[in-house]
Amino acid sequence: MEGEYIFVRTNNNIIMETILSLDKLYLFVGVFLSVCILVIAAIMLDLWDGVHTAKRTNQRVHSHKLRGTIAKMSEYWRFILIGFLVDCLGVFFSFYIMPFVVIMFGAGLIVVEAKSMFEHANRRKSHAADLPDIVKSIIKAVDEKDAHRVLERLTTEDLSTKSN
Repeated sequence: MEGEYIFVRTNNNIIMETILSLDKLYLFVGVFLSVCILVIAAIMLDLWDGVHTAKRTNQRVHSHKLRGTIAKMSEYWRFILIGFLVDCLGVFFSFYIMPFVVIMFGAGLIVVEAKSMFEHANRRKSHAADLPDIVKSIIKAVDEKDAHRVLERLTTEDLSTKSN
């Protein structure tokens, strides 16, 4: 096992003890990088799903929302980095075998992104997605009588879907 060693002299015997194993260091860095990649993949999936939802609901995709994704990535990066710094303290203890804080933070961030994707799915399934079409049909109504007919049809459809 590779690592840095400390030499301790006891009763004319020299004992060599490991301070830090390189294998453990490689494990911590590998887990940290893997968590970073998984969180970035979750953010990209959420972005893809958000753009897909916007297209399905006839909404424009705004560049400031895309810039928000970059801001979110940097915020998440700082969060994971803080977890890694806490885990760096644990690397010196023999009982601390994995970077637990990074794993917990990464799992939490992935859950947040998954929740966001479920919200997108609910938005695609809701009747709010039909709202632009409804507004268009009301605007296209020739007179007030046509507009009332459209509204009446919507309320009867809404009541029939709620009773089911």
